[in-house]
Amino acid sequence: MDTQQLLKTFLQDTTQKNKLNLALESYLKDIEPQKDLKKVSEIPFSSDRKYSAVKYQDQTLVLGAPEMLLEKSSKEFKEVQSYTDQSLRVVVFGMVKGELKPENIKTDFKTLAVIAIDDPIREETPATLESLTKENIQYRIISGDSPDTVSAIAKKINPKYPANAISGEELDKLEGDNLEKAIMDHNIFARIKPHQKQLIIRTLKKNKLFTIMIGDGVNDVLALKESDLGVAMNAGSSMAKDVADVVLLNNSFATLPILLYEGRRIITNIQTIANIYLMKNISSIASILMLGFIGLRFPFDPKHVELSSLLIIGIPSFVLALEKHNFSTTDEGFIKRLLLFSGIVGFGNAIIYTITYTYFDIASEKLFYSRTMLLLTVIFLGLNNIILIYLQHYSLKEVVHRKIVMGLVISLFLLFVLCVLTPPIRDFFEVSKVGLVDFCLAFTFCSLGSIIIAVVLKRLKLIGITQSV
Repeated sequence: MDTQQLLKTFLQDTTQKNKLNLALESYLKDIEPQKDLKKVSEIPFSSDRKYSAVKYQDQTLVLGAPEMLLEKSSKEFKEVQSYTDQSLRVVVFGMVKGELKPENIKTDFKTLAVIAIDDPIREETPATLESLTKENIQYRIISGDSPDTVSAIAKKINPKYPANAISGEELDKLEGDNLEKAIMDHNIFARIKPHQKQLIIRTLKKNKLFTIMIGDGVNDVLALKESDLGVAMNAGSSMAKDVADVVLLNNSFATLPILLYEGRRIITNIQTIANIYLMKNISSIASILMLGFIGLRFPFDPKHVELSSLLIIGIPSFVLALEKHNFSTTDEGFIKRLLLFSGIVGFGNAIIYTITYTYFDIASEKLFYSRTMLLLTVIFLGLNNIILIYLQHYSLKEVVHRKIVMGLVISLFLLFVLCVLTPPIRDFFEVSKVGLVDFCLAFTFCSLGSIIIAVVLKRLKLIGITQSV
């Protein structure tokens, strides 16, 4: 019988239509199947067997992985190795006379064809993986193909990639610490079963690694659910898309660096705005408690609070939410860093509020004037706080060159000066006239206070640690 006709018959009679079967059917579209063969039963493909079979009256046709069907000493297996070294995916097709016995399949199997398939690497893959590697993101390849094929593909993507492969069969022989060590030491996993994919992800998470799983098939579902972030292709199975956190609608790996950038941008802008609100609230509450303990008059005028909230919270929050960031992250948690940074800056500001208000409240009998000087202090420190927030991620030189930040700080400063110098606006917000000497004194005192706070933050490694890239 003609081999191509037998293969066409087998493909026609299988109920599972995976990508391999569809590719072979497309290749054999002009071939007629054997009409005299009548299907009796079917053994569907499974990740454990790694082959599928269709039983006819006196024979069984089988299509599957070479290592499951061939003896390693056979000439056909040597041919398989020559293909896998070229990064080709290889399956073998053959027959078993009579009844198929899984325990004797290698001895009963007669090879009819060794099929090598070139599965082209996506054009964007090498550049995408190189981009992620530059961000200190490790990648591991988990595949159902043979170790030789996957290693060759890995080298084809990146010749410098230290391909270190292990098979699912080898993993099955390990347990406990040896299994965990094998998973951590290898970066290529071949002939892997669905539960092994889940085990790999679970082990990586156990070792404090944030895991992102990319998959598109039913076999990837367990690993996608287990990972910290599951990414599925839009062309993948519906089950994979249902459990994934992110679905790449364009089916392109090139989206991943963009996803990373947008994620960093969103998180950083949330942290920036949260810092602004927290520092203002902490400093206000702490200064009220300090001044109340001293026994001075209540420091804040409601209209002053509205003006300061507009200038150092409202406008900055709106503008800085549009900022673009791309920098290396630190190992510290989001909440921990947020509370520690905001707490130190807010408490430092409260001390400066207290000293400033105490000085002017004693120097001037007018509550109107001392509250105005406190307003100046709040505004000056609020603008300095924006610089401090950005020093968490950038050097001072980089902050100075960020147009949106410096433009915002300068604009808000000039807007406040305009409010102080314009009589109708000044009267509306009940702001007292301020002498040039007191204005410069408050500005200088706030600047010195911010420098001290910056030194403390530097010592605690809360600023000047991460660098932009």
